[in-house]
Amino acid sequence: MKRIVSLLLLSVMFVFCLTGCGGREKYAGKWEAKEMNVNGNVIDSLSGVPLNVMMRFQLNDSGSAEWASPLSNVKDPSLDGITASWKIKDGKIILTVNMKDEKNVIEFTDEDGRLVYDRNGSKLYLDRVDDYSPVDSQAILNSFNGFGSMFGG
Repeated sequence: MKRIVSLLLLSVMFVFCLTGCGGREKYAGKWEAKEMNVNGNVIDSLSGVPLNVMMRFQLNDSGSAEWASPLSNVKDPSLDGITASWKIKDGKIILTVNMKDEKNVIEFTDEDGRLVYDRNGSKLYLDRVDDYSPVDSQAILNSFNGFGSMFGG
């Protein structure tokens, strides 16, 4: 009888161990934006800046996350006080990014293995990647400078 109870308890503990992390291993890894659907139009860049530069991060099994800024190959986001964490709640992947005095919470859904951020009907699709796509930092800075000149900057 003791063996049966022990095996039953062991089985229950094993099941809790498998489900306790809430499926985090399914989402752990590097993610970056690949495309956006806006009013039925699919785009992969905005004003010459690739979407994969605008949103990229790594989700860790522990629940921590590493936010990769557009110029992450130039400077470390943590030096600016940027920290991030994530969790799974109600079937959604919730990413929280803390930047100095600002807290941003971004909710993603899983659509066929892609993370999807839906904002007012426009959908941003992120794919899991082994390594982030290369970034031409100077081209990005030039694009941002172009925005400034458009508005008198």
